[in-house]
Amino acid sequence: MFLKKMLFISMLVLVSMSTHANELLRYLSNLQTFESQFVQSVFNANNELKQESSGTITVQSPNKFYLEYKKPYKLLYVADGKKLWSYDEDLEQVVVKEQGKLLVNTPAMLLGNPKDLTKSYNIKNTGILEDWLWFELTPKKEDSNFEVVNLAFAEKKLKAMEMRDNFGQITRLVFSEVSKNKKLAKNKFKFIPPKGVDVIGQ
Repeated sequence: MFLKKMLFISMLVLVSMSTHANELLRYLSNLQTFESQFVQSVFNANNELKQESSGTITVQSPNKFYLEYKKPYKLLYVADGKKLWSYDEDLEQVVVKEQGKLLVNTPAMLLGNPKDLTKSYNIKNTGILEDWLWFELTPKKEDSNFEVVNLAFAEKKLKAMEMRDNFGQITRLVFSEVSKNKKLAKNKFKFIPPKGVDVIGQ
């Protein structure tokens, strides 16, 4: 009797997880491109604001993204599907790496591969807070850099992404001027190092 009860509870948990996953996937379904302004806030384990920055992000399914910090410093990340470029304008330095599986199972590619969410994360609907519907994503792999990722939605748009790392630090991105499936320039993810900068890794 006890075993049957435990099996029944386990089935309920699995059905609940599947329902939450499907609910989140409905929000992200048919997402080919995502573009937005963002404000990023970083908090330490004591919930003290340590850093704030802003910029733009563009993602194209399944493995390309363009992330540009504009304030208070200028820093650019471009993943073109084959290589990951980072350009620090102040240091006049470019670092390039083979993209490969470098970004797999990272929050950076959540929007690029929504169909793979259930492979990498356990998903839970944590309810509505301040008019935003929140989902909690817990990595299935123990070697993940993040303990948990939270996504917030309103009016069928992604409003925020919040990540807590293994040291308790929280990085929160709040999105504005969100565009879904906008047609992008063909060279959006093509990066050519500026003349005169140091290129490391090429």
